[in-house]
Amino acid sequence: MNSGKADAPAGDESIHLVTIDWTRGKWSGTRGKYSREHQWHFAGRLSLKVSDALAPAGYREAARLDPLKSYVATIASAHMLAWLHAAFSHEVEVEKYLDTAEGVVSALPEGRCWVSEVILQPRITFNSTQQVAASAAKHFHELAQRDCFIAQSIKTKVTIRSP
Repeated sequence: MNSGKADAPAGDESIHLVTIDWTRGKWSGTRGKYSREHQWHFAGRLSLKVSDALAPAGYREAARLDPLKSYVATIASAHMLAWLHAAFSHEVEVEKYLDTAEGVVSALPEGRCWVSEVILQPRITFNSTQQVAASAAKHFHELAQRDCFIAQSIKTKVTIRSP
């Protein structure tokens, strides 16, 4: 995706709705304990069950999604969409884009943690009729970092590793 400027007139904001729904669940009545499981309800009727994978043992739920992994996936997906926009805008035909992204959780001096880096490791297959230089693919990553609204919204370092 690009910066979003093409989707909304200048000066307008784009609003994306999500509802976060949590209840204490099985821990109700147990002092100081609570479930990490919750639901994400997106406009358009999609609902996903989410839980914290870093929660202490016994507090983790068998949910399908983890917000930390979702954060990494969001960064990787947004970068990919911005990269594809750059490539196709330069008349480069892409057939496949596969990224095994990693999130790095680091400790802060005061003992809290944060996602300090997301490492993208895309493997890209171009149309067999085109020869695409590695420098061109790298340039598309630079454009994606510049134009991606998610990349411009986070303080997490995004690193691109080529295979």
